[in-house]
Amino acid sequence: MDGLMETWIATLKMQSPHTARAYEGAVRRFLKATGKEVEAISVADAARYLATLSDAGLSRASIAHHVSAVRSFLKYCQSLGVLPASPLDALKRPSVSITSMNRYLTQTEAEALLQGAASVSPTGYLAVALMLGTGLRVAELAKAEWRHLFRDHQGCLGLLVLGKGNKERVVGIRDDLWALLLADRKRRGLPVTLSAKDRSPLVATTRGKAPTTMTLWRWVKAAAAGLDKEASPHWLRHTFGTLCAAGGASVFAIQESMGHSQITTSQRYVHWATGLAGSAVHSLPISLE
Repeated sequence: MDGLMETWIATLKMQSPHTARAYEGAVRRFLKATGKEVEAISVADAARYLATLSDAGLSRASIAHHVSAVRSFLKYCQSLGVLPASPLDALKRPSVSITSMNRYLTQTEAEALLQGAASVSPTGYLAVALMLGTGLRVAELAKAEWRHLFRDHQGCLGLLVLGKGNKERVVGIRDDLWALLLADRKRRGLPVTLSAKDRSPLVATTRGKAPTTMTLWRWVKAAAAGLDKEASPHWLRHTFGTLCAAGGASVFAIQESMGHSQITTSQRYVHWATGLAGSAVHSLPISLE
């Protein structure tokens, strides 16, 4: 076992000495917890170890660090044939067709949607503006609270978002969107100063409660009544990504704002924003008339 550890650590050190030091301690803890030789370790052992990390009260970041270290070591053991292929390796993710192509609004359509939202209600307008202006998922907006707003060291306003898989990210809030939030707070008789203790919903129903995702859907549908497209909250997310790309945002900035785990997802918006002007068909040197 020590020989395996030494060779694994040596390969890591060639890439990052810091990672090698950090991972070694995590893997030694894992091996001590299992009490088995490496070749006898099973998927069930790894799952049980993960449960002990949660029970120990470790933060998500610490658990993620331990899991990454153990995965790296076990993959290395697999590559040497010490461990057989895991049942998890048989779970191949199927290719997924892109169903979101063309499911976004143009700038003109987005502006028309905002006009439609203004006739729904002030709260409906705010909800639509927030989704268009941040790319939030509908569930993310439903969970957003006033305490999630903050200013960075440069004074820029941001919103802490708890996204898919409980992954946190920060999205920027523009001045025009901030003005809408302030106006809504004043209308509701709530303080407008930022407070990390204020758990009131960022968007609220007439009863002061956070809207359900179905309520947010209804507001968007009502706002889109005059459009020729079947807009939905997720359409607004696609619209945010596409219009940001068209406005010059980098693919990395789009990935960070929208919380994509894969940059290839973010790249789609750049392609959509570019449109078909660069299509190969325009280089075809023959006339079809």
